[in-house]
Amino acid sequence: MISRKSSQRKVSKQTAKKDDMLRALFLLGVKEEGLAKRKAELGSKSLQELKELLSRHGLETGSKEQMVKTVLAHEEKCRTDLEAFENKVSEVVVLKKQELETKTNAALKDECVAKGLPVGGGKEERIERLVEEIKVSQQGELDKIVSRDIRNKRKEELMAMEKVAVLKLCEEKAVDPMVKDIMVERIISHEGEGELVIAMSDDAPAAKRARK
Repeated sequence: MISRKSSQRKVSKQTAKKDDMLRALFLLGVKEEGLAKRKAELGSKSLQELKELLSRHGLETGSKEQMVKTVLAHEEKCRTDLEAFENKVSEVVVLKKQELETKTNAALKDECVAKGLPVGGGKEERIERLVEEIKVSQQGELDKIVSRDIRNKRKEELMAMEKVAVLKLCEEKAVDPMVKDIMVERIISHEGEGELVIAMSDDAPAAKRARK
């Protein structure tokens, strides 16, 4: 026989699930409404205005319909990238919170005092204050940490690709693979290694002559 409490918990879970579904549908409706509004806004622009807009973002131009689709796709990608970036920042904040949780209450109190934060309450309250302070005061540093992480992962992906694929990517993005600064550095480095080998081979006899 199902107990009354068990039945209530089941109803509560079903209600929560329904609320989540309704919230998701509402957000989807808002998103679609915003997308339709933006599409109409872009459609009202002249061909020249759209071309200028795409050129500013380094996007390929075409027919009016194609350019509207291109802008919408680009903006959606920007939103997705921003959301992913913010999620990464949240992950870093979680790690910092976990680090704070390993500290004693007394140590947390000292940190609150050092940062000019209220010291009242228990350990959890002090941790929450310190986490909020980190979000505000270290936002720039958090962004740098995430940007560096994303850049390093992207570099690993590109290094794992075949040379032909990288060259093709350069062509698609209109990136010059033969960057002059890099070529000059490589030439100097190569010549330097060659000169070092010559110098080392010449030094030995010279040193012997000097000892004589």
